[in-house]
Amino acid sequence: MKSKSTFLFILFLMSFIMAGAQSTPTEVTAEYGPPAEANVWEHFTIPLTAETFNVDETTFDAVLANVTSFWVRTEMHSGPDTAGLDVVKVGTTYLSNFNASSEGWSSGGDGTMEWFPTGGYEDGFIQIADWATGEWSWLIAPASWAGDWSSLKGQDIEFWYFTDHPSYSAVVKITTGQIDRLVINTPYFNTILPDDSVLIELEVMPTPEEDIIVSFSTSNPSCITVPAPITILTGSSTANVYFAAADGAEVGCESVVEAISKGYITSRITMRVLDNYGIEEVDLSKAITTYPNPCSGKFMLSNTSNKKIQEVVMYDLSGNAIIDLREGDLSNMEIDVTHLPAGIYFLRMFVGGKVLTSKLIIE
Repeated sequence: MKSKSTFLFILFLMSFIMAGAQSTPTEVTAEYGPPAEANVWEHFTIPLTAETFNVDETTFDAVLANVTSFWVRTEMHSGPDTAGLDVVKVGTTYLSNFNASSEGWSSGGDGTMEWFPTGGYEDGFIQIADWATGEWSWLIAPASWAGDWSSLKGQDIEFWYFTDHPSYSAVVKITTGQIDRLVINTPYFNTILPDDSVLIELEVMPTPEEDIIVSFSTSNPSCITVPAPITILTGSSTANVYFAAADGAEVGCESVVEAISKGYITSRITMRVLDNYGIEEVDLSKAITTYPNPCSGKFMLSNTSNKKIQEVVMYDLSGNAIIDLREGDLSNMEIDVTHLPAGIYFLRMFVGGKVLTSKLIIE
């Protein structure tokens, strides 16, 4: 009888230990937002504490000891929306400011990521456009952010964020389970010249233990073409492929390109065909003028270049997007700025495949 009791006790103890082990979640989340205003950069701070992530201390310690990925959900609207992320910090260890590139960040869910060298809270930033297909849209930190975060407990997650539809809050997510994903590491400004191609690095995380086949898709094959499927061999974590401007592609066109493999999170970015790389500083007094400048209340945007103005974004000195116009041809139109305080602002315009910038003074 004694041996039977001992055996039953051991079974109970083992089941208790196993239940405890199974209770450790594979991810924890904490809420943030929404911002007070649409299209305005706002700073968010999320303490790395068990209370903030709504778990007990033991569970939180276990999660921090084995972080496999860090995600920021950017969607705050039930329909299509656009959001931006800049200057992301986790304690004193991890930082992405996006001034030179997307720094290995990628999109998840139904979002399409794009990197911009200007317009962020501090210069460059990453932007994600949500397709509103039913999945959440996420921005995912590079694999180099994985590891033991135990020493960061009690410190803060910080970032600057904007959205054009701040309808409800979102979350940040820390995972402990294995996350298999693909990352398209983009060239400068996600740009391809007409009749040209760019070398793209595709990264596989983690390094595969068996061969995997990766296929590519393009939403606009008359703009951007993608290669045939490739095989990434066991033990290889990167591969190089070429994306190309399609024959006769119109300058200014864009396409969403994807890298896809079974069991892996799809990597999705927006690529454009432009006849310049990045930002081109020009004297807008030649073909595109803003007058009066300085102005008070309203100003005119005049275009005599015979090239369509596709987008106009106005930023303040803090990098906040104050006005964002994208509908129709924006040439020769009056823009109302009576709601803006006096100061110096900057205009960014997509014009005939180029990105033009100019300074505007409001008195």
